[in-house]
Amino acid sequence: MRQRQRPVNAPHSGRATQLVQDLTDGTHRHRPHRRSGLSGEQESMLELQRLAGNGAVARALAEWRSQGLVASVDAIELTRDGLAPEGGITGIREHTSNKAAIALTQRGIRDEPPIMRAEPATKTTSGYTTKARRVDSIPEPIIKEWWPTAGRHKIAHGSYLDVDGDWEKKLEKGEDEHASDARLSWELTWRKVQQTINSLAEKPGPAEATSEAATKALWRRYVSALPKDLQPEGDMPNDARQRDVLAVRPGTFFAWMWEITVARDGRMYHETRTVPSSSPKAAPKDAIVQEIAGFPQFQVPGPKSEDLIEEIRKKYTPGRIIQGSKLRAGDDTGKGG
Repeated sequence: MRQRQRPVNAPHSGRATQLVQDLTDGTHRHRPHRRSGLSGEQESMLELQRLAGNGAVARALAEWRSQGLVASVDAIELTRDGLAPEGGITGIREHTSNKAAIALTQRGIRDEPPIMRAEPATKTTSGYTTKARRVDSIPEPIIKEWWPTAGRHKIAHGSYLDVDGDWEKKLEKGEDEHASDARLSWELTWRKVQQTINSLAEKPGPAEATSEAATKALWRRYVSALPKDLQPEGDMPNDARQRDVLAVRPGTFFAWMWEITVARDGRMYHETRTVPSSSPKAAPKDAIVQEIAGFPQFQVPGPKSEDLIEEIRKKYTPGRIIQGSKLRAGDDTGKGG
């Protein structure tokens, strides 16, 4: 159940290489934005759903994934698959370089955080005013879960693993915990920032003596509206300083939050082992049949995402990296500042 991590870099429409990070493998999201607020892929998916139904949508998404593209029509894409004994665990291992895995969660996100930018200041009779530029959409987490369902799974020639109903539920719940951690970490960071920016985009602030003063005042309102660990440095809007907090790269606060789920495995809450099977079901001749057992530290259900994230969030200092994280930086050139 414990997984290794491997980052994947994906090119995006001639822009800088973007980092997609997950628990073992990853896919990247391709989302050119439209004025409707939906990407071209999303609009196509909705039209296909209207014309041909959900089955056609599922087939189209599968085809897009095979090309390295991912699209969704809701806030967060979540794929959950319990795999039956016929190819179950071996099927799970096809998605990861960890060939000892018996359950798996992948999570990924494009390195395009919400950035606060000021609209050009407007001169009024009272002075200069400005407001934030609205951020209509931000990348959402892509989360995929696999776990084995109850039954005897063939691992290799002459080797089998029995999964009973109780362990099926534990493995499923464990992967759900990783997914929950990812969702909440995104909500508490990028989603929170987007909401803060858009609240400041609703109307201009108080008038100031100069356009520069109006922009600085907007920046102060933005920074003060955020939790301390999300506050960028500086006295004026600056892309680079905001990315120092929000980018998907080791040492940022976003990376710290995104990687908190790694602590579940680091603390061995999901650590399992195999022991000789006690199943009364006859084993094939000369076969080795084992079953799952938890290590002493195994804990599923474990801490709720809210509690785990609250505990570890407090330990962040700039540049600090979650122990056990395999997150690697992508190409950070060309992002403006």
